[in-house]
Amino acid sequence: MQLEPSKDSNSDANSAHLRRRACIPCTRAKRRCDMNRPACERCLDKQIACRYSMTRPYARRAAKLPQTDSPSSSRSAESRAIPLLGSSPSALLDTEDCHENNHGGGYSKDADYSTVSWFLRVEHWVIYHGDAQPPQLPVIRSTVLQQYNRCVRKWLVQWVELGHCPMIHRSLFAETGMPSCVQDAYAALAVYRMKNENNEETVMQHIQDKADALLQRHSTTEQVLLVGGFASVSPLSTIQHLARVLSLFIYVFIRLFDGHVRQRAEAEKLIPLLRDWTAQLWNSVNIDVTLQNAFGGDFLAAQGNPEAVVKLWRIWILMENVRRVWMVSTCTTCIYLVLRDGTGHCDGTIDFTARRGLWDAASAPLWKIMLEQKDALFVVPFQTAWLFERTTVKDIDPFGLTMMSLTLNSDKLDSWIAESTDTHLEELLMTV
Repeated sequence: MQLEPSKDSNSDANSAHLRRRACIPCTRAKRRCDMNRPACERCLDKQIACRYSMTRPYARRAAKLPQTDSPSSSRSAESRAIPLLGSSPSALLDTEDCHENNHGGGYSKDADYSTVSWFLRVEHWVIYHGDAQPPQLPVIRSTVLQQYNRCVRKWLVQWVELGHCPMIHRSLFAETGMPSCVQDAYAALAVYRMKNENNEETVMQHIQDKADALLQRHSTTEQVLLVGGFASVSPLSTIQHLARVLSLFIYVFIRLFDGHVRQRAEAEKLIPLLRDWTAQLWNSVNIDVTLQNAFGGDFLAAQGNPEAVVKLWRIWILMENVRRVWMVSTCTTCIYLVLRDGTGHCDGTIDFTARRGLWDAASAPLWKIMLEQKDALFVVPFQTAWLFERTTVKDIDPFGLTMMSLTLNSDKLDSWIAESTDTHLEELLMTV
């Protein structure tokens, strides 16, 4: 004989069911959730990441967390929650549960990355500008800003010498071939590596000529685009947008920080254009992901299809490269203006993949295995303090560490780094 559940137990079960269906931010804030997928109306209005748990609510309370002074020190409050990709769709990566149950590594057994193109979700392609009343800005040492420029310079050298670096993936142009504008920028970097006091004028003139040729080549394209970076009908594909932003950034970066007065002045004139092109790149990829979701592009991730896995990997490379070039471009121009004027305009921030090893995976199968074993650590730079409790510095890739250095308190980063290494922030950035 089976006992009939009481009304109270039915009520409790229904209540638990509703809590499971409500998204995590609404549950935390104790607000009504319309439970729309992939994002509820409240989260869309507040521009925060709408995340749905696949396990019981408040699972974090049963998990063993690293010892901290206060349990409230994990993530920031819901009002400052990650607005972009703090987590992937629940069918793939519920980072709330991944981080709690696996301590920053590994997905739930029921999660399968190949069921959803998680990095293509429309709601994850949003630029985060912070709250209306942002918290006090973190204290970042000026030496960290200078070290950032050294990191970018080192990455460009790695690209020339190895064909791969934290901001340019080796397989980015594997299917299309390297565009001519990127070939010119690559050659300019190689020539710049040979600059000395005897050939300085020749080398810098070469770079200026290449930059002028890029501008001339794309002058007709600008005629069909609206002012401010919003495209009406752009003849460029996303990868073409990415190629010209990357090329222009290389020329601007070299000339801004070379020390050549005239070249620096010329590069300063190009900062507004670089920002416009970067905005147009972002608009282009937003159109792509909108169409992908509208026409069911998730078929690319068909489970058990090796060709689909390779295709998905290449799309992820393009999407992640867009994110990284966007961030380096916007951060570099902002930092330059801060160093020059003491203040600078920030164009916002976006999310990126911070898990060490994913960016450097040499093949699609290796990338797939890593995704199945560990959380991708999809984070927003200004909202990465929770990583202090979930990860060590060895879990974060060089790009992630560099971006964290620009957005988190330097002394706090030093304390976190000291837990697993015997160095400090500036020294660590020299090795990334």
